[in-house]
Amino acid sequence: MSEPTSRLTTADLIMRIARKAGIAYYGANGDEKAMVPIDTYNLELCKDLLNDAIRMFISDAPARGWRWQRRIMNVVLSSLRITGTVDSATAATLYDATLFETYTTDNGALLNMYIYILTGTGKGSWAKILNYDATSVPGTIGIVGNWLDQYGNVGGTTPAIGDTYAITSVETVGGDIARYPLAEDFGGEYSGKIDYAADTAHGTFIEWCDESEIRARRSVNVISGYPRRAAIRPLEPAISDLENGSVKRRFELFLDPEPSAGDTLQFPYNLTFDKLDLETGKATTTTGADNLTDSARTEGDDYFNDWKIEIISGTGRGSWALVDDYGSGKFDIVADDWLKANGDSGGTHPAANSIYVVAPVNNTHPAGLRFDESILAACMARLEMDSDELQEGLEQRYMQKAIPLAHRIDARSAPRTLGSMNVSDDYGRGRYERPWPRPVTTQHDI
Repeated sequence: MSEPTSRLTTADLIMRIARKAGIAYYGANGDEKAMVPIDTYNLELCKDLLNDAIRMFISDAPARGWRWQRRIMNVVLSSLRITGTVDSATAATLYDATLFETYTTDNGALLNMYIYILTGTGKGSWAKILNYDATSVPGTIGIVGNWLDQYGNVGGTTPAIGDTYAITSVETVGGDIARYPLAEDFGGEYSGKIDYAADTAHGTFIEWCDESEIRARRSVNVISGYPRRAAIRPLEPAISDLENGSVKRRFELFLDPEPSAGDTLQFPYNLTFDKLDLETGKATTTTGADNLTDSARTEGDDYFNDWKIEIISGTGRGSWALVDDYGSGKFDIVADDWLKANGDSGGTHPAANSIYVVAPVNNTHPAGLRFDESILAACMARLEMDSDELQEGLEQRYMQKAIPLAHRIDARSAPRTLGSMNVSDDYGRGRYERPWPRPVTTQHDI
């Protein structure tokens, strides 16, 4: 279920910042409604203000932190690990004839698994398996897109003959079923114990420990079983990642023993956020109905894949599409069809000089709809703090009204203590918290 259309998206917040700052775009003739800036300097300024405002809002949390930041991490484990040696490979395939000795059906069990290059030319590269050929060229794996680097960025190295690989049923770190990458919104700190998910029927307890303890145990003997120890550690970058600047501050879950069953682990953590992003531009050319090209763009291949592109001014205004493939400034769209504003097919195709916005599909601030007004107030306050000319009491309004209100909203999300189960709401009576016995403080109390 999607959120209400009244929610504030990144584009909405940036437009409001730009309008207040006097740098919004109003169309080529200045007679259209306010839109996000289309020049690079003003757009970057607005994006910086927005992300700074969200960081400020997060730091202005209640004494015990924001409840909306408390999330549960689910980590799906794998006990399956297939290894082999590369006979040949391309940018989109890998061939190993020995795979056919076990996997004799097209696609079959290997479909949607993950393949990791362990040693050799392509060491560190990995991909998701798109298809498996057991008929025409038995033992051929087709991958999704091209080989990825350690962090999932495009630009991995194509493996060569003699490279070794591992295949796992879920995403792991380097094909090691004792190591699992954690979500990008995990900042490195858990906030509670780690357990098996419901209905796993395990009586094994898992304890947090330092990762050096697990390394020491694995240096003697790598065993499998139900994990009893877990550690969090940074996902260390490879040298190639450092050289091409693709490093992300990710973390991994490290387990001992390595899993012998495909279970799910859970633990609480505090949410961090990826910066909100959005780009604008002007079409230089279009070819038929299936693409838009902006020759001024310099991002690498596939950078905008799966983002939403929307025409905000000029021919095609209001039409949108999902980006199927991006390269050299050219946006190829899904199904070769621009959609109407309501999502129906048959939108108007853009033309040269059409103005577009392209942004991730899930492009909203992390606090949720309830805090839209507070985030907007934070944006206005941040704008005033960074401006020498704008002095309207926006920072004071944020601190004295928006933040206290946000604290109350956050507090209301906490469940009430049920108290006695003998009290029914059928009679309009609330359930009250059962008080603790008061502490013994005097001899009379004794």
